Amino acid sequence: MRTRLLDATIECLAESGYGRMSTNDVVRRARVSRGALAHHFPTKADLVTAAAERLVERRGAEFRARFEAIAPERRTPERALEVLWSFYDDPSGLALIELTVVARTYPELTPVLVRMGDQIAAVTAEMVLAYFPSLASVPFVEEALRAVHALFAGLALSSMAGPQATGDAQAVREFLNILAINMLASGESLASTERSPS
Repeated sequence: MRTRLLDATIECLAESGYGRMSTNDVVRRARVSRGALAHHFPTKADLVTAAAERLVERRGAEFRARFEAIAPERRTPERALEVLWSFYDDPSGLALIELTVVARTYPELTPVLVRMGDQIAAVTAEMVLAYFPSLASVPFVEEALRAVHALFAGLALSSMAGPQATGDAQAVREFLNILAINMLASGESLASTERSPS
């Protein structure tokens, strides 16, 4: 029942946003009683905090699975960025963006969102460095990955404005692919230099 409530909350967040989502919406979607909701989650903030934590765990598992499903010969920076973008470009990703935006005016959500950002960054660094170990030699690689997340979050937010914004987001992602290729090449070159006998 707890899982049904959390999944219903995530769906409602993606559809209606935090401000317009009511606990009645969640109860109806989850097909449980208000008493069951109150038993598990006394307040709306408790419910949304737990839903956010579940969402990040679920997305982290999906992210790992998508990376691991990439055939070795297709493990390119472009493919890695495509998988990373998929983290944002669906209803669950929009729910994360929604929570990030509303945390400014709902401070009770701030602690869980800080943890969410750290969890997402950790999973990304783990998977990217596993597939592109030469990047471990590149200075500030983890900061660069956080910057990619920040960029993708901004693109996902702007794409809500309509088709023109979606096209702009595609162009930015193509430019990011070029940067990623150059960064990977720099990492491989640096790693090769360090391995070479002096």
